[in-house]
Amino acid sequence: MYKIKQVPEDFYVRELIKLDIKKYGNHKCYLLIKRSYTTLNAVRLISEISNIKLRDFGYAGNKDKYAITEQFISVKNNKNLENIKIKDIEIKFLGYLDKRINLGDNLGNYFKIVVRNLDRKYKKINSMVNYFDEQRFSKNNVLIGKLLLQRKFKEICEILNLDTKNTINSLNTVNKKILSLYMHSYQSFLFNKAVAIYLKNKYKNYFAVKYSLDEFIFIKDFEKLEFPLISFDAKLNKIYSKILRDEEVSLKQFIIREFPGLIEETTFRKVFVKVKDFKTLNYDKDELNQGKFKQKVSFILPKGSYATILVKQMF
Repeated sequence: MYKIKQVPEDFYVRELIKLDIKKYGNHKCYLLIKRSYTTLNAVRLISEISNIKLRDFGYAGNKDKYAITEQFISVKNNKNLENIKIKDIEIKFLGYLDKRINLGDNLGNYFKIVVRNLDRKYKKINSMVNYFDEQRFSKNNVLIGKLLLQRKFKEICEILNLDTKNTINSLNTVNKKILSLYMHSYQSFLFNKAVAIYLKNKYKNYFAVKYSLDEFIFIKDFEKLEFPLISFDAKLNKIYSKILRDEEVSLKQFIIREFPGLIEETTFRKVFVKVKDFKTLNYDKDELNQGKFKQKVSFILPKGSYATILVKQMF
């Protein structure tokens, strides 16, 4: 069985983004280089140490924890991060921006990954099924998202160790970005489930890979196809209708009046994506796994696509 992320240096990610960096502007722009932190945890820590509110930071996407990652962050102009020193986090001032960096502003990501414990060299891959991977579903994210829809606020407060006497007030103390993350995680789980069912029903030649919540279904074909990340305004197909019935969730529950603005309109995600500039950079003996080999690969994926899914499909 292949192995990835045996050491953080085996997994490198660089954000691809167009930024109009200037000598003056309303927001300062920094390059954030981190090791063994999620983006949110890194920004939270920087926020605490600098005494800058979390809402004053902007970034385009969440990067892997067990990796070396480079991405851009913005912070309001009158805030200064130049003197912040944190182990395994490097912050480089680049200049100024007229507006903050927001989620989704990035164009994609460049990856350089070492896959270990191999018996043979693997061929290049040109496309992949565009699932969300485990990183999206950590720490009860999916469960809390579902409980939000079902208005089970007391159960959420118990999970998050919040006061259960006034649940609405307690949940309002949680950063809105984090509450939105729970909702997005549940929507992502539903997307994964719908795609897996569709592929399993349509194709005979598939293979399955289990993950913590269900299974991924992979095929070698490519389709131009989009599935919704469903919300209150979605038009459900038969697959999604059955999934929601099984989940005991309805579309109208996606309007959470207690937390307006938490959920957005339905968006669509590609079921398959192209893999650009795939290269095998090196194939050699694996010094961490005796008698095995390692393959170092590089490639570019669109924003929101997971390199770990590519590895699962390819290897």
